[in-house]
Amino acid sequence: MGGAILPGGTQPWHRIDDSKSHHYSQKQIKRCLHDRNPLLPILEDKYASRSVVEEKNVCELPQLFYWSESGVIDWNQVPERCVIKTNHWSGDVLFLMDNGPSPMLDVERKFRIFSKQDNRYRIIRNSRDQHGRWWPKWRIQRAVNWCLRQPFPVALEWGATQISPRGVMVEELLLENNTLPNDWKVHVFHGKAGFIQYDVGRMSSHSQSIYNLEGQRIHQTSPRWSEEFTPSEIVSILGHEGISSLVSVAEKLAEDIDYTRVDLYRVNEKWVFGEFTNYHNSCHPQSIEWEELGGSLWS
Repeated sequence: MGGAILPGGTQPWHRIDDSKSHHYSQKQIKRCLHDRNPLLPILEDKYASRSVVEEKNVCELPQLFYWSESGVIDWNQVPERCVIKTNHWSGDVLFLMDNGPSPMLDVERKFRIFSKQDNRYRIIRNSRDQHGRWWPKWRIQRAVNWCLRQPFPVALEWGATQISPRGVMVEELLLENNTLPNDWKVHVFHGKAGFIQYDVGRMSSHSQSIYNLEGQRIHQTSPRWSEEFTPSEIVSILGHEGISSLVSVAEKLAEDIDYTRVDLYRVNEKWVFGEFTNYHNSCHPQSIEWEELGGSLWS
């Protein structure tokens, strides 16, 4: 697999492989090394990117309840249901506060405090996460303070390392029928959507597939994530008009940069912005079909 791990890299795939220079993941690596577009840190910043989305005026934004550069959480401004996160890097510091009258329906709560974390989301209800771990307010505040002091863990991802100022955000928790919405992610190359990524089951059995702009699943010989619970097509979910609106929103949001992944949610028949992702899966190689398609689109 190519040469040595690159400076700032942390994973075995963080290296140049000239034999695969046309692949999507290698183009991501080249971006890490050479692309210093000043827009990258803005898009990576979960707080600053809101202004970009607001200016485009093509989709909804989650309500922002609170922002603090000091990192201090004003608990008087934290509603029963919300998301607490830092703007530069969520890591293990992403708290979904679920203290409404009834708990979210798609969260399996099992007492397993010594088990390995299934994902980075911590769903807090009555001061405990979904695994039964104790999370009083002071401990959440301590975790946020710790995160804000840390350098971004992958220095290779230049745009993420440049985010300043850092702070803590308290944002609306998006729900539909008391469940978390699934993830719709559009990979946009030079202002044109290339393909759609659909993730389901974040809190249970995570499945992921990619689809062409007609809504048909793109075959992957060896996908990184299971496709067990994803549909063979998404027309039956969104309809042709829904796919068209998803693509249109993503293209408008990404029109100023050569490549980004636009993350959106479908809530009450409206598209709601999630975030921009410029270093997908920290440059992890994808299936050969994804690698060749993404690489050809990002030329």
